[in-house]
Amino acid sequence: MGLKATSDIKPQGRGEKFFSVIIAVKGEDRETIKGLIDNLSSLDYRNYEVIIVSDDDETHFKQIFGDFTLPKNFRIFRRDNPKGGKAGALNFACSKGIGDYFVFLDADARVDKEFLKRLNKKDFNAAAFKISIYGVETELQKYYRDFTDKVMISLFRGRSSLGLPIFPNGSAFSIKRDTLWNVGMWKEGVIAEDLELGIRLFLKGVKVEYFHDITVLSKAPYTLHDLFKQIERWSYGSSQILLLSLKMLGKGFKGVEGFIYAQQWGIYPLFLLTLLFFNGIEFLLGINQSILLLPLIIYGVSTAAYALSLGQKEGDFSIVVTIINASTSGYWKGLLKIPYKWRVTPKQRREEESQKSSFKELSIFLFSFINSLYGYWLSSLILLGLAIMESLA
Repeated sequence: MGLKATSDIKPQGRGEKFFSVIIAVKGEDRETIKGLIDNLSSLDYRNYEVIIVSDDDETHFKQIFGDFTLPKNFRIFRRDNPKGGKAGALNFACSKGIGDYFVFLDADARVDKEFLKRLNKKDFNAAAFKISIYGVETELQKYYRDFTDKVMISLFRGRSSLGLPIFPNGSAFSIKRDTLWNVGMWKEGVIAEDLELGIRLFLKGVKVEYFHDITVLSKAPYTLHDLFKQIERWSYGSSQILLLSLKMLGKGFKGVEGFIYAQQWGIYPLFLLTLLFFNGIEFLLGINQSILLLPLIIYGVSTAAYALSLGQKEGDFSIVVTIINASTSGYWKGLLKIPYKWRVTPKQRREEESQKSSFKELSIFLFSFINSLYGYWLSSLILLGLAIMESLA
């Protein structure tokens, strides 16, 4: 179902690349979509089209898009049979696009008027862009903005300068049409479709460039609950493609580093989970207490150094615990193949929802108590501290 079909769109010459800007949407609000259309219709560039694909039901689709007046180079479709999740919607949009290059954005993405002009000057097969957070209102969003800035400098700009593989972010990514076709399009049915595509590009020897001078603005979650769901989704998607990630290990040092990047959401909490496990059953293992003290010191020092590098405040403590819990939850749900229902991360002001798990806190308290009964005071104190961290967050 297409809201507007404009098969007469033609490139305007002047030696410019023709871009098909593609956005897949589901469950977005009218204000976000209106802002998206206003933003993309004001680009100072001639050779582009915008294709928006909605996987919403017909009622919501009409509520959001029903009376929009669209520029002639815009097309909006609703899929009657939304197979393959977001990746399926992206493949559908690509089949409708006429551009030699695709640009993929999220519904809340915003770019400046020179965005496509600057991209036109670049030589690339695939490219990732700098992401910056806009519309910051809450302390959580400030943290998320600062965290994103660090990520773009270290995990993108820094790794790019070292010649390490760059993996695309689906909310700020461009790729040549022929390149996407040659690697088999987007993998339908996976949660982290952008990371999955990035791994296949790496395995096939296609370099993803990183352009730090081209920025895409994005919004941050308002609440810890929404942050939890977003990180959980990323982590679930990462675990889904574990076997594909393992293939990178055969590509030398860059492949090993790429594997670590692709599986970071499983690796992040691994140290803490291991520490928690061995301390929890210390009353059964009887390990020398000093052996447990060393990893605790390493973990504490590295965490403190990381917090200082981000300029974290005491109020950020709950955010860090939320990220650890979400990455652990999502990754294991993915490994165990527990069905996951995708949801858009709300980016509007809303009330906080609780996602606390008293069962987990009580379990850690229980093991702390058992270890104290057996005289393993260090393990007991470590577990007690972790339980308090969970309760405070």
